[in-house]
Amino acid sequence: MTQTLKMSVKKLKDLKLNTTVILLTIIALTAIATWLIPAGKFDTVLKDGRNVLVEGSFHYVDSTPQNLFDVLKAPMQAFLRSTTAEIMAFLLIIGGAFMVVEKTGAITAFIKRLSRVFLDHPSLRNLYIPLSMILFSIGGATFGMSEEVLIFIPIFIPLSLSLGYDSLVGVTVPFIGAAAGFASAFMNPFTLGIAQGIAELPMYSGFKFRLVMWVICTAAAIIFIMRYAHKIEKDPKASLTYEFDQEKKKELTSANSEEVVFTTSHEFVLLAFAATMVLLVFGVLKYEWYITEIGALFFGLALVATICGRLKVQEACTAFYDGVRGMAEIVFLLALATSIIIIAENGNILDTALNFMAGIISKLNSTLASWAAFIMQAIINFFIPSGSSKAVLTMPILAPLSDLIGISRQTMVLAYQFGDGWTNVCIPTSPIVIAVIGMAKIPFQKWFKFILPLVTVWFLLSFGFLAIANYINWQ
Repeated sequence: MTQTLKMSVKKLKDLKLNTTVILLTIIALTAIATWLIPAGKFDTVLKDGRNVLVEGSFHYVDSTPQNLFDVLKAPMQAFLRSTTAEIMAFLLIIGGAFMVVEKTGAITAFIKRLSRVFLDHPSLRNLYIPLSMILFSIGGATFGMSEEVLIFIPIFIPLSLSLGYDSLVGVTVPFIGAAAGFASAFMNPFTLGIAQGIAELPMYSGFKFRLVMWVICTAAAIIFIMRYAHKIEKDPKASLTYEFDQEKKKELTSANSEEVVFTTSHEFVLLAFAATMVLLVFGVLKYEWYITEIGALFFGLALVATICGRLKVQEACTAFYDGVRGMAEIVFLLALATSIIIIAENGNILDTALNFMAGIISKLNSTLASWAAFIMQAIINFFIPSGSSKAVLTMPILAPLSDLIGISRQTMVLAYQFGDGWTNVCIPTSPIVIAVIGMAKIPFQKWFKFILPLVTVWFLLSFGFLAIANYINWQ
């Protein structure tokens, strides 16, 4: 039986050491920055239930440099931070729920049957990557699929291995697919919808141009992943997860050597999983469900899977806690990543940086200004990975600024959208990046080296799209 979420101390050595060192280094540099950068704040007003910055209200405040004790407190504060705590709890519940589902044997039986279909029909196998990534990209572009991809990674890793690929393909198909749609979204309510609302634009306006950009950006992601998949088919040792995959393939081989009967219990468990997915999409679109509601769904799935899979209570509890333990290291890495943001906020240097960047943008011509706004959003995204929070923080300043320098507000929203989205796949302060590479046992620096060429392509495409938007005065 596959044990995708179960951590091996030996295999995690590089991940914990290298990623932890990187995060601790960034924490130290951020703390030093609070001693060097003047503290400043914008005034805020409450608008539509959100605190919105007041343009022209920036002022310097008393400096609050972060000392060593402040730095040591930051990880604890990260655990208590409401948004981060939700994601941490979500990861623990997802880990436990999936281990219960795996314990029933339903996933093993399903993957064996599905991989056999792909292997028996080579033409279908060739469509596995593009079709799957398109589906996830649609999810990112329409209802802002982001954290939800974590649900699918424990399934796509063993499925990709069964088809002759590696764990990295299993990770990137859902993660990069959804990221491509999220950043180039044409209907994402959590980024595009909020940004257009603050910029006083019609909701989801500019749809046709956005749809073209979505197609091109998603195609770039698919080509990138398929080139990598083709490379490791030729030379499996070129895989970034080669050592880890040898252990996983042994598990799959052992599972496949056994006669796996697709039972009625398996069917009920998979039907419960499918029903959970339907409820998830319905809840997100209809009732704007987020982490808490989705976590509740999967806790319920664990209970239903226990009954349908005919597990003993002790078996289900043991499996659930194995999954929770498997996520513990990832949760602490997430706390370290969030500590960077907390230190910058407590040092009051984020608004100072925003004011400085806005001043630079105001002195450039329209195309260069849109590019600078894009880069500015990408820099801010390092400290504020939340797309909706970043929209509330930056758009009240950039929307009126765009009127003064000759950029349409639609183009400024696009600059925000790209800056918010593309770096979400490569920054160590992103909770999703930390969780994703943790599941595949990929050290951060290896992941960064792998994904950097695709991010570069996305950046170049963004520069081109922004230039076109300025040229046609996109409204």
